Amino acid sequence: MIDEKVKIIAKDIKDIKIQGASNIELEGIKVIREYINNTKKLGKDLIAETKENINHLVIQRPNEPKLRNSLNYIYHEVKKYPNNTEEIVKEIDKYQEKTEQGNDAVSEMASQMIFDGSQILTHCHSTLVVNTFKKAHDRGIKFEVFCTETRPRYQGRITAKKLADYGIDTTMITDASVTHYLKKIDLFFTGADVVFADGSIMNKLGTHAISIASREFKTNHIVLTTTHCVEPNDLLSFVQEIEERSIEEVWEKKDRPEKLKIRNPAFDIVPNELIDKFITEEGVFSPETLSFWVNQFQKNKN
Repeated sequence: MIDEKVKIIAKDIKDIKIQGASNIELEGIKVIREYINNTKKLGKDLIAETKENINHLVIQRPNEPKLRNSLNYIYHEVKKYPNNTEEIVKEIDKYQEKTEQGNDAVSEMASQMIFDGSQILTHCHSTLVVNTFKKAHDRGIKFEVFCTETRPRYQGRITAKKLADYGIDTTMITDASVTHYLKKIDLFFTGADVVFADGSIMNKLGTHAISIASREFKTNHIVLTTTHCVEPNDLLSFVQEIEERSIEEVWEKKDRPEKLKIRNPAFDIVPNELIDKFITEEGVFSPETLSFWVNQFQKNKN
């Protein structure tokens, strides 16, 4: 049986009310923790129902390995302590604290790249990126952020509002005007929904085009992420299915031509050669060294 609070969070994830890989991950951890803390199920029943609830969350956004990897960790803890929910909750709390510390470490390291007079471009909404700007601002660094609208759902408005409300010098630009501003941009910061083992990433649609333009203007593309986002199966970078969202996001039915075809992919894949570096809780990697780290991690895990 799916827990009622799990249903609510799952719907918020599907409806994009919860934004950003880090926020989605943490909300998923919290609601599964709450379910385990409150359930009366034990043993095989607990294992089966936890799996059911975790799967219900994961299927809402198939391109979110950060959520999938963290909930997979929790599922393994449930199988380890099926008759001791107190011990499971204790392990979840430690994991959540470590996750939050890792997220904070990423933003702290990335903020060190921002200097007085920096002009930085970002696309869509990433909690790690937003917190990076806040940390630089808190140190008294004077810089300007340019953020795209990120159509058709305008997630860039979330970024713009959070930064402007915090007192950061922020300019929102249309997606199509990026190259007009890249002439003076120092850095291009993004998050990543998926990091593949070869150092390529999947992120909000438009990231690839901006990354290509950034290379043309000699602006480094810096990806802020955690190792929870890594998809170690390197074959998936070739076959990963791209989520397509409702065409209603692009043009409402009542106004659009009846026979018009519309496509609305949510993500695109940025090849590793366009990315300058990854900033993670494990340190700073180039795409090549990240690939090496993933391979070593997998060997140690096995």
